[in-house]
Amino acid sequence: MEHPKKTIIIGAGISGLTCAYCLRQWNLPVLVLEASNRPGGLISTTRRDGFLFESGPQSPRFNELLWKLIGELNLEREFIRGDPKAKRYIVKNGHLCKAPFSPSDLITTCLFGLRSKLRILGEPLGLSHPPAKEETVADFVLRKFGQETLDYLVDPIVATVFFGDAQKMGMESAFPALVRWERESGSLARGAIAARRRSSRERLMRGTNSRSLGQRVTDSLPALGSFRQGMGVLTDALGEKLGENIRLAAEVVSIMQVAGNGERPGSWRVRLRGGEEFAAENLVMAVPSYTAARLLDSAAPHISSLLGEIPHTPMAVVSAAYDRSTMLYQLDGFGFMVPRREGLITFCTIWNSSLFKGRAPEGKVLMTSFVQASGESDPSVFPDDVLARMVGAETEKILGATGRLVDRQVWKYPRALPQYNLGHAEKIAAIRNALNGFPNLYLAGNYLDGRSIGECAQTGLHAAELIRSHFRG
Repeated sequence: MEHPKKTIIIGAGISGLTCAYCLRQWNLPVLVLEASNRPGGLISTTRRDGFLFESGPQSPRFNELLWKLIGELNLEREFIRGDPKAKRYIVKNGHLCKAPFSPSDLITTCLFGLRSKLRILGEPLGLSHPPAKEETVADFVLRKFGQETLDYLVDPIVATVFFGDAQKMGMESAFPALVRWERESGSLARGAIAARRRSSRERLMRGTNSRSLGQRVTDSLPALGSFRQGMGVLTDALGEKLGENIRLAAEVVSIMQVAGNGERPGSWRVRLRGGEEFAAENLVMAVPSYTAARLLDSAAPHISSLLGEIPHTPMAVVSAAYDRSTMLYQLDGFGFMVPRREGLITFCTIWNSSLFKGRAPEGKVLMTSFVQASGESDPSVFPDDVLARMVGAETEKILGATGRLVDRQVWKYPRALPQYNLGHAEKIAAIRNALNGFPNLYLAGNYLDGRSIGECAQTGLHAAELIRSHFRG
């Protein structure tokens, strides 16, 4: 067993990779242990016969941290921007309606009637306050805007962005800014304007340029995009940069803490399947919450119990390729979202070859559909060919496709993503409070502060910064 001098990170998803990369940039010793044969976690790219299939994020937003990584990894020329204004559609009664993300779109949308439109447009003139207890997203939307807005706007967006259920998701966990804006200003719109003004004043005080308040909200968000050879380029580059500091096919089976001396916390002992052991002064759990719960069961039972309570939703991903000539629909945009009340298993479809060049050969189109649980059924239990046929039938009906599949790729995840359900924010606060009893144990991952790759990377950076402070101490 090695002398306990290094930080061990369990998990080589974007959170663990970012944490390890930052530590190495600061010349701090680290070892990443990854159970699978590749880095990246849910981020995975498959290239075959001119098609580029993505298992996870298709066109994510890139925050400041990701841009910094792209620059340091010399990936700028590989990056390709997505169009933030690309049309999004929502299915209603089997037909596509343009999603309304501007006042003019809202007025003309076919998704809901005049009364719902007036409630949305009149929100800045009203005065409301959230209840003392946390609401679900569905309760919030019903109170503010009504059933139509919930069914045909918020529900499909929540399903697409969070892979969640508005009936279960908590507002404090999923949209804390909206709760804060309503609490402070009595209106989402007035609260957003006030927040933007505060941000502009802060930028001026820092000596940076302030953007016009008249710009679209989407203009201030990080750029949508990907890489010419897929999202796997980023995680592969991080893995290559770590070199001998990452071990693949290294499944951790047990963790224990060696007693400290009263002034210093005990070191961690990590055991792999096969019997090999490592020791470390610091331990970062950059794995799904349910995996962290299992591994910490003996060493930190209270934290393990809290982590084990975080639910995850099953999901399947089906990428399908067609001859362009067989598509009756133009595919002029980002893709479409499907409300639950439409009764389909597909909850969103991304038009990959419309977003980025090089995703499909000339004359072909590629799209990726995400499949949700229907009732109590788990989509990951269906055979690949059955899932592909089910999704294909729905896609062909909505888009008017007349041809057969040219190629396909299927991924299935029994426990894909954490759910930010009612009470999630309080649970995370309790976990962080419990970590105070383990000053050399750190968590990073998509169940903490957000599930975008930028937010996941941010949790890795945060853990690295805490460890650097520990070493300095």
